[in-house]
Amino acid sequence: MWPSRHLLSSVAVQALGAAATFGVGIAIAAVQGPTAQGRYGLLRTAADLLLALALFGLPQSMVHALNQRGASAQGLLRMGLRYAAVLGAVVVGAVLAFGAAGPGLPQWLGSPLALLALLAGTLGWVVQGLLRAFALCRGTAVQFAWLSVMPALTLLVAVAGLLVGGSQRYEWAIAASGVASAVLAFASLRPLRAQPGWAHGGTAPLAGLLGDGTHAFAQAATLALQPWVTLLLLRQQGASVAEVGLFVFAAHVAQAFALPTTFVAPLLFAKISRAAGEGRHYAASGVMLRVLGLALLGSLVLALLLPWGVPALFGNAYTPAVAACVWLALAGPVLVGNRLGVSVLFGRGRFRATSALALLRALALPLCLWGVWASGRFDAVTGAALGWLLVEALCAMALVVGWKGLPMARAAKGSA
Repeated sequence: MWPSRHLLSSVAVQALGAAATFGVGIAIAAVQGPTAQGRYGLLRTAADLLLALALFGLPQSMVHALNQRGASAQGLLRMGLRYAAVLGAVVVGAVLAFGAAGPGLPQWLGSPLALLALLAGTLGWVVQGLLRAFALCRGTAVQFAWLSVMPALTLLVAVAGLLVGGSQRYEWAIAASGVASAVLAFASLRPLRAQPGWAHGGTAPLAGLLGDGTHAFAQAATLALQPWVTLLLLRQQGASVAEVGLFVFAAHVAQAFALPTTFVAPLLFAKISRAAGEGRHYAASGVMLRVLGLALLGSLVLALLLPWGVPALFGNAYTPAVAACVWLALAGPVLVGNRLGVSVLFGRGRFRATSALALLRALALPLCLWGVWASGRFDAVTGAALGWLLVEALCAMALVVGWKGLPMARAAKGSA
């Protein structure tokens, strides 16, 4: 297990990544306005969705294979690099296909060259995401943290260069971040690959990796789809690009809760998975309650400060986003509880339960959004934020019901 000082250092390092991610969106909003924020939001959500689809849950299944199936890290690394090479060929084929087809790309993307930049950046993030699993299982918490923040830090640098030059070609910032993240991640694995036990272990069964990965993929894909589907439905509601930008701006409040949770969730997942592999039970309730307490406090503070803070810092152009910001602040603690709960399920090998929650989220999102908009009581941006709150509440209720049923199911199984 990692020492407490390593865990604290890990959180501090990953806080840099959260600040960088948050800073990119805020800088674009402040310097280039809502319309530019809308285009960045469309590009970034597209990249995040492609990333979730391409990873196919493999990082989680690789952690499970390393901790509980005795797989060789060396063999898994080779498999991961071969997988990335296949994806690279798919990227080239996709760009050639769109280039040959002529018009047909979304207006916010523009050209096959922009598509190439977006896909290349996403591929780099895929490589980084796969290598991150090895740092989580074989490295220290600090090594994992630095590898995790590479995309955020490199994207911040790239976007800063665009802002200085007055450009809105954010796809090139994503491309630069992806390439740099992949190169730096591979270099950071050198100390781990020199460890004596790196090549020890058996061959990971492909069927097991794909099976576990499919369940993890369902969870990651639905989370990545949520903002993407929301933006598409907003456009269908007649929202302008500027209004989409207002929601993207408000969504940074949700990110203020989601990003810190990404510090704790993988570490919690790794601890529970490792304990299970050693035949022990790791009690996660203490960690979850402490994190949820902090999230609740942050939620109340933000809900009080945002109504005057947003116009004061960003001007009256962002006043229509205030209500959405407040709703998403109130959704924060529920979001945190859902993310941590899913990590616990992953760590305990309950992959099917996570898929059930993912299916619920996928079905609930459009229904909640349409239901709120159909009420006619909220504008499109505010209604979308309230819809997100309802989705998180439904998923949390399902998680609680499943959690309460788990001890009963174990008792029934033991008495059978």
